[in-house]
Amino acid sequence: MEIEPKKITKKDFYSIIQKAQGELGIRDEDVVQLPIVRQIKYEGKNFKERNAALLYAGIVFFIVMGLPSSLYLTIIKETSFGNATVQAYMNYYEANEGPDASCLYFMPYSILSVTRPPINCSECVNVKDIKYASNLSQEEFLDLYAFSMQPILVKDGQRNWTAKNAFSYDYFKGIYSPGSKALKKTDKDCQFFPYQTANVNNMADFVNMSAERAAGKTEPYYCGWSNCDGKAANELRQHYKRPYFLSPELDHSKIDWVFMGLKGFGAELHIDNVGTTSWQAQIKGTKKWVLEAPPECYGTCIPRMEVIVEPGDIIVLDTNKWFHATEILGNETSIVIGSEYY
Repeated sequence: MEIEPKKITKKDFYSIIQKAQGELGIRDEDVVQLPIVRQIKYEGKNFKERNAALLYAGIVFFIVMGLPSSLYLTIIKETSFGNATVQAYMNYYEANEGPDASCLYFMPYSILSVTRPPINCSECVNVKDIKYASNLSQEEFLDLYAFSMQPILVKDGQRNWTAKNAFSYDYFKGIYSPGSKALKKTDKDCQFFPYQTANVNNMADFVNMSAERAAGKTEPYYCGWSNCDGKAANELRQHYKRPYFLSPELDHSKIDWVFMGLKGFGAELHIDNVGTTSWQAQIKGTKKWVLEAPPECYGTCIPRMEVIVEPGDIIVLDTNKWFHATEILGNETSIVIGSEYY
Protein backbone atom coordinates (compact mmCIF):
# COMPACT_ATOMS: atom_id res chain seq x y z
CA MET A 1 0.00 0.00 0.00
CA GLU A 2 1.54 3.30 -1.14
CA ILE A 3 1.33 6.08 1.38
CA GLU A 4 0.68 9.51 -0.07
CA PRO A 5 3.28 12.02 1.24
CA LYS A 6 1.93 14.64 3.56
CA LYS A 7 1.67 18.10 2.04
CA ILE A 8 3.77 20.62 3.94
CA THR A 9 2.25 24.06 4.31
CA LYS A 10 4.16 27.34 4.55
CA LYS A 11 3.33 27.39 8.25
CA ASP A 12 4.93 23.95 8.69
CA PHE A 13 8.00 25.05 6.73
CA TYR A 14 8.53 28.22 8.76
CA SER A 15 8.09 26.19 11.95
CA ILE A 16 10.88 23.83 10.86
CA ILE A 17 13.13 26.78 9.98
CA GLN A 18 12.55 28.43 13.35
CA LYS A 19 13.31 25.16 15.13
CA ALA A 20 16.53 24.74 13.15
CA GLN A 21 17.58 28.28 13.99
CA GLY A 22 16.79 27.81 17.68
CA GLU A 23 18.40 24.40 18.18
CA LEU A 24 21.22 24.50 15.64
CA GLY A 25 22.03 28.22 15.70
CA ILE A 26 21.57 28.66 11.96
CA ARG A 27 21.60 32.33 10.92
CA ASP A 28 18.99 33.97 8.68
CA GLU A 29 21.55 34.63 5.93
CA ASP A 30 22.53 30.93 5.95
CA VAL A 31 18.90 29.84 5.65
CA VAL A 32 18.34 32.13 2.66
CA GLN A 33 21.26 30.52 0.81
CA LEU A 34 19.88 26.97 1.15
CA PRO A 35 18.99 25.53 -2.30
CA ILE A 36 15.62 24.24 -1.06
CA VAL A 37 14.73 27.69 0.30
CA ARG A 38 15.57 29.39 -3.00
CA GLN A 39 13.60 26.73 -4.85
CA ILE A 40 10.54 27.30 -2.69
CA LYS A 41 10.96 31.09 -2.93
CA TYR A 42 10.81 31.05 -6.73
CA GLU A 43 8.44 28.11 -7.17
CA GLY A 44 5.59 29.03 -9.51
CA LYS A 45 7.08 32.44 -10.35
CA ASN A 46 8.02 33.47 -13.88
CA PHE A 47 11.18 35.33 -14.93
CA LYS A 48 9.65 38.78 -14.38
CA GLU A 49 8.51 37.92 -10.86
CA ARG A 50 11.87 36.38 -9.92
CA ASN A 51 13.88 39.36 -11.20
CA ALA A 52 11.50 42.25 -10.55
CA ALA A 53 14.05 44.34 -8.64
CA LEU A 54 16.73 43.87 -11.29
CA LEU A 55 14.35 44.72 -14.13
CA TYR A 56 13.12 47.83 -12.30
CA ALA A 57 16.68 49.02 -11.75
CA GLY A 58 17.46 48.46 -15.43
CA ILE A 59 14.45 50.49 -16.54
CA VAL A 60 15.32 53.36 -14.21
CA PHE A 61 18.95 53.38 -15.43
CA PHE A 62 17.81 53.41 -19.06
CA ILE A 63 15.42 56.33 -18.51
CA VAL A 64 17.79 58.41 -16.37
CA MET A 65 21.06 57.78 -18.23
CA GLY A 66 20.51 55.67 -21.32
CA LEU A 67 18.01 57.85 -23.17
CA PRO A 68 19.74 61.23 -22.55
CA SER A 69 23.16 59.76 -23.39
CA SER A 70 21.87 58.14 -26.57
CA LEU A 71 20.16 61.36 -27.64
CA TYR A 72 23.32 63.36 -26.98
CA LEU A 73 25.50 60.96 -28.97
CA THR A 74 23.10 60.80 -31.93
CA ILE A 75 23.13 64.60 -32.15
CA ILE A 76 26.91 64.95 -31.77
CA LYS A 77 27.55 62.22 -34.36
CA GLU A 78 25.06 63.93 -36.71
CA THR A 79 23.10 60.75 -37.39
CA SER A 80 19.84 60.89 -39.33
CA PHE A 81 17.85 60.55 -36.11
CA GLY A 82 20.00 63.20 -34.41
CA ASN A 83 19.59 65.66 -37.27
CA ALA A 84 15.85 65.04 -37.34
CA THR A 85 15.65 65.63 -33.58
CA VAL A 86 17.53 68.93 -33.84
CA GLN A 87 15.39 70.04 -36.78
CA ALA A 88 12.20 69.18 -34.90
CA TYR A 89 13.37 71.16 -31.89
CA MET A 90 14.39 74.14 -34.03
CA ASN A 91 10.93 74.16 -35.62
CA TYR A 92 9.42 74.11 -32.13
CA TYR A 93 11.86 76.79 -30.95
CA GLU A 94 11.02 79.16 -33.83
CA ALA A 95 7.30 78.59 -33.33
CA ASN A 96 7.55 79.55 -29.65
CA GLU A 97 9.14 83.00 -29.87
CA GLY A 98 12.73 81.89 -30.12
CA PRO A 99 14.67 83.15 -27.10
CA ASP A 100 11.74 82.61 -24.74
CA ALA A 101 11.55 78.89 -25.50
CA SER A 102 13.00 76.49 -22.95
CA CYS A 103 15.75 73.97 -23.56
CA LEU A 104 14.79 70.53 -24.82
CA TYR A 105 16.79 68.79 -22.10
CA PHE A 106 19.42 69.88 -19.56
CA MET A 107 22.16 67.26 -19.73
CA PRO A 108 23.54 66.54 -16.24
CA TYR A 109 27.27 67.19 -16.05
CA SER A 110 27.98 63.67 -14.80
CA ILE A 111 26.45 62.26 -17.98
CA LEU A 112 28.00 64.89 -20.23
CA SER A 113 31.49 64.17 -18.92
CA VAL A 114 31.12 60.43 -19.54
CA THR A 115 29.45 60.65 -22.95
CA ARG A 116 31.66 63.39 -24.44
CA PRO A 117 33.51 62.47 -27.66
CA PRO A 118 37.03 61.15 -26.93
CA ILE A 119 39.95 63.49 -27.55
CA ASN A 120 42.45 62.80 -30.32
CA CYS A 121 45.54 62.50 -28.14
CA SER A 122 47.87 63.43 -30.98
CA GLU A 123 46.67 67.00 -30.41
CA CYS A 124 48.31 67.22 -26.99
CA VAL A 125 51.26 64.84 -27.39
CA ASN A 126 53.67 67.74 -28.05
CA VAL A 127 52.31 69.97 -25.28
CA LYS A 128 54.98 70.06 -22.57
CA ASP A 129 53.94 73.12 -20.59
CA ILE A 130 51.96 76.35 -20.80
CA LYS A 131 53.52 78.87 -23.18
CA TYR A 132 54.08 82.51 -22.26
CA ALA A 133 53.99 85.32 -24.81
CA SER A 134 54.02 89.10 -25.27
CA ASN A 135 53.72 91.16 -28.44
CA LEU A 136 52.04 88.17 -30.06
CA SER A 137 51.05 88.81 -33.67
CA GLN A 138 47.67 87.75 -35.01
CA GLU A 139 49.38 85.56 -37.61
CA GLU A 140 51.52 83.77 -35.03
CA PHE A 141 48.57 83.24 -32.72
CA LEU A 142 46.46 81.83 -35.56
CA ASP A 143 49.21 79.52 -36.84
CA LEU A 144 50.46 78.15 -33.52
CA TYR A 145 47.79 78.48 -30.85
CA ALA A 146 44.29 79.47 -31.96
CA PHE A 147 42.92 75.97 -32.61
CA SER A 148 45.46 73.73 -30.90
CA MET A 149 45.57 72.16 -27.45
CA GLN A 150 48.58 74.28 -26.55
CA PRO A 151 47.55 76.63 -23.71
CA ILE A 152 49.12 80.07 -23.83
CA LEU A 153 49.33 82.94 -21.35
CA VAL A 154 49.56 86.34 -23.01
CA LYS A 155 51.15 88.70 -20.49
CA ASP A 156 50.19 91.94 -22.23
CA GLY A 157 46.79 90.86 -23.49
CA GLN A 158 44.76 93.75 -22.06
CA ARG A 159 46.26 96.61 -24.02
CA ASN A 160 44.41 99.90 -23.59
CA TRP A 161 41.65 98.37 -21.46
CA THR A 162 40.08 100.41 -18.64
CA ALA A 163 38.30 97.48 -17.00
CA LYS A 164 40.80 97.23 -14.14
CA ASN A 165 39.88 100.70 -12.96
CA ALA A 166 36.15 100.39 -13.65
CA PHE A 167 35.05 96.90 -12.64
CA SER A 168 34.04 96.16 -9.06
CA TYR A 169 31.12 94.60 -7.21
CA ASP A 170 29.42 97.99 -6.93
CA TYR A 171 29.92 98.58 -10.66
CA PHE A 172 28.19 95.29 -11.55
CA LYS A 173 25.46 96.00 -9.00
CA GLY A 174 24.81 99.26 -10.81
CA ILE A 175 24.58 97.51 -14.18
CA TYR A 176 22.24 94.80 -12.86
CA SER A 177 20.39 96.96 -10.35
CA PRO A 178 17.28 95.50 -8.64
CA GLY A 179 14.24 95.85 -10.91
CA SER A 180 16.31 96.76 -13.98
CA LYS A 181 15.71 95.26 -17.44
CA ALA A 182 19.30 93.99 -17.45
CA LEU A 183 18.71 92.00 -14.24
CA LYS A 184 15.38 90.59 -15.47
CA LYS A 185 16.95 89.61 -18.80
CA THR A 186 19.95 88.03 -17.11
CA ASP A 187 17.85 86.02 -14.65
CA LYS A 188 15.51 84.88 -17.41
CA ASP A 189 17.78 84.13 -20.37
CA CYS A 190 21.43 84.17 -19.28
CA GLN A 191 23.36 81.41 -17.53
CA PHE A 192 24.41 81.86 -13.93
CA PHE A 193 26.78 79.58 -11.99
CA PRO A 194 26.93 79.98 -8.19
CA TYR A 195 29.46 77.13 -7.85
CA GLN A 196 29.74 76.42 -4.09
CA THR A 197 28.43 79.85 -3.02
CA ALA A 198 25.88 79.54 -0.23
CA ASN A 199 22.51 81.32 -0.53
CA VAL A 200 23.20 82.71 -4.01
CA ASN A 201 21.23 81.01 -6.78
CA ASN A 202 20.85 83.70 -9.43
CA MET A 203 21.96 87.17 -10.45
CA ALA A 204 19.34 88.82 -8.26
CA ASP A 205 20.78 87.06 -5.20
CA PHE A 206 24.29 88.08 -6.26
CA VAL A 207 23.62 91.82 -6.55
CA ASN A 208 21.60 91.77 -3.32
CA MET A 209 24.49 90.51 -1.17
CA SER A 210 25.33 92.63 1.84
CA ALA A 211 28.19 95.11 1.59
CA GLU A 212 30.07 93.08 4.22
CA ARG A 213 29.80 89.87 2.23
CA ALA A 214 30.73 91.58 -1.05
CA ALA A 215 33.85 92.91 0.67
CA GLY A 216 34.78 89.45 1.95
CA LYS A 217 34.07 90.14 5.61
CA THR A 218 31.51 87.33 6.04
CA GLU A 219 30.68 84.35 3.80
CA PRO A 220 32.91 83.93 0.71
CA TYR A 221 31.53 83.65 -2.80
CA TYR A 222 32.50 82.76 -6.37
CA CYS A 223 30.01 83.19 -9.23
CA GLY A 224 29.97 83.38 -13.01
CA TRP A 225 27.37 84.60 -15.48
CA SER A 226 26.93 85.05 -19.21
CA ASN A 227 26.56 88.62 -20.36
CA CYS A 228 23.64 88.09 -22.75
CA ASP A 229 21.79 91.37 -22.22
CA GLY A 230 22.63 93.72 -25.08
CA LYS A 231 22.51 96.96 -23.09
CA ALA A 232 24.63 95.55 -20.26
CA ALA A 233 27.08 94.09 -22.78
CA ASN A 234 27.53 97.45 -24.49
CA GLU A 235 28.17 99.12 -21.15
CA LEU A 236 30.76 96.56 -20.07
CA ARG A 237 32.51 96.55 -23.46
CA GLN A 238 33.34 100.20 -23.11
CA HIS A 239 36.06 98.98 -20.75
CA TYR A 240 37.47 96.03 -22.74
CA LYS A 241 37.63 94.89 -26.34
CA ARG A 242 38.77 92.06 -28.54
CA PRO A 243 42.28 90.95 -27.47
CA TYR A 244 44.83 92.48 -29.85
CA PHE A 245 46.26 89.09 -30.88
CA LEU A 246 42.83 87.79 -31.95
CA SER A 247 42.08 88.59 -35.59
CA PRO A 248 38.65 90.16 -36.34
CA GLU A 249 37.47 87.20 -38.43
CA LEU A 250 37.65 84.95 -35.34
CA ASP A 251 35.63 87.26 -33.11
CA HIS A 252 32.05 86.10 -33.68
CA SER A 253 30.83 85.51 -30.13
CA LYS A 254 28.20 87.99 -28.94
CA ILE A 255 28.16 86.69 -25.38
CA ASP A 256 30.94 87.24 -22.85
CA TRP A 257 31.39 85.72 -19.41
CA VAL A 258 32.13 87.33 -16.06
CA PHE A 259 33.64 85.39 -13.15
CA MET A 260 34.00 87.03 -9.76
CA GLY A 261 34.93 85.78 -6.32
CA LEU A 262 37.11 85.77 -3.22
CA LYS A 263 40.23 84.03 -1.96
CA GLY A 264 40.09 80.25 -1.68
CA PHE A 265 37.13 79.83 -4.00
CA GLY A 266 37.06 78.84 -7.65
CA ALA A 267 35.76 76.17 -10.00
CA GLU A 268 36.27 72.47 -9.27
CA LEU A 269 37.89 70.23 -11.87
CA HIS A 270 35.59 69.98 -14.88
CA ILE A 271 35.44 70.09 -18.66
CA ASP A 272 33.30 72.47 -20.72
CA ASN A 273 30.94 71.94 -23.61
CA VAL A 274 31.09 75.28 -25.40
CA GLY A 275 32.25 73.81 -28.70
CA THR A 276 35.26 76.05 -29.26
CA THR A 277 38.37 77.58 -27.70
CA SER A 278 38.10 80.50 -25.30
CA TRP A 279 40.11 83.29 -23.70
CA GLN A 280 39.84 84.59 -20.14
CA ALA A 281 41.25 87.95 -19.07
CA GLN A 282 42.26 88.40 -15.43
CA ILE A 283 41.06 91.95 -14.71
CA LYS A 284 41.68 91.98 -10.96
CA GLY A 285 43.07 89.53 -8.45
CA THR A 286 45.18 86.44 -9.03
CA LYS A 287 44.01 82.97 -9.97
CA LYS A 288 45.69 79.60 -10.16
CA TRP A 289 44.69 77.30 -13.03
CA VAL A 290 45.19 73.53 -12.92
CA LEU A 291 44.92 71.66 -16.22
CA GLU A 292 44.68 67.89 -16.54
CA ALA A 293 44.69 65.76 -19.66
CA PRO A 294 41.53 63.78 -20.41
CA PRO A 295 41.71 60.19 -19.09
CA GLU A 296 42.00 58.68 -22.56
CA CYS A 297 45.28 60.60 -23.06
CA TYR A 298 47.00 59.54 -19.81
CA GLY A 299 50.40 58.11 -20.66
CA THR A 300 50.46 59.98 -23.97
CA CYS A 301 50.06 63.63 -23.00
CA ILE A 302 51.32 65.64 -20.05
CA PRO A 303 49.03 64.65 -17.16
CA ARG A 304 48.94 67.97 -15.26
CA MET A 305 49.97 71.61 -15.61
CA GLU A 306 49.61 74.64 -13.34
CA VAL A 307 49.82 78.35 -14.08
CA ILE A 308 49.30 81.56 -12.09
CA VAL A 309 47.27 84.18 -13.96
CA GLU A 310 47.80 87.76 -12.78
CA PRO A 311 46.05 91.07 -13.49
CA GLY A 312 46.63 92.07 -17.12
CA ASP A 313 47.11 88.47 -18.29
CA ILE A 314 44.89 86.60 -20.75
CA ILE A 315 44.92 82.81 -20.75
CA VAL A 316 43.81 80.99 -23.91
CA LEU A 317 42.99 77.29 -23.94
CA ASP A 318 40.51 74.73 -25.19
CA THR A 319 38.39 74.08 -22.11
CA ASN A 320 36.46 71.43 -24.05
CA LYS A 321 39.55 69.21 -24.13
CA TRP A 322 41.51 70.09 -20.98
CA PHE A 323 39.96 69.32 -17.63
CA HIS A 324 40.53 72.46 -15.57
CA ALA A 325 40.08 73.88 -12.09
CA THR A 326 40.70 77.36 -10.70
CA GLU A 327 41.50 78.80 -7.28
CA ILE A 328 41.63 82.48 -6.32
CA LEU A 329 44.84 83.48 -4.57
CA GLY A 330 45.62 86.56 -2.49
CA ASN A 331 43.22 88.93 -0.79
CA GLU A 332 42.06 90.97 -3.79
CA THR A 333 38.68 90.16 -5.30
CA SER A 334 39.14 88.25 -8.56
CA ILE A 335 37.30 89.59 -11.63
CA VAL A 336 37.61 87.84 -14.99
CA ILE A 337 36.13 88.54 -18.42
CA GLY A 338 36.08 85.74 -20.98
CA SER A 339 34.65 84.73 -24.32
CA GLU A 340 34.87 82.10 -27.05
CA TYR A 341 36.13 82.56 -30.61
CA TYR A 342 35.77 80.55 -33.81
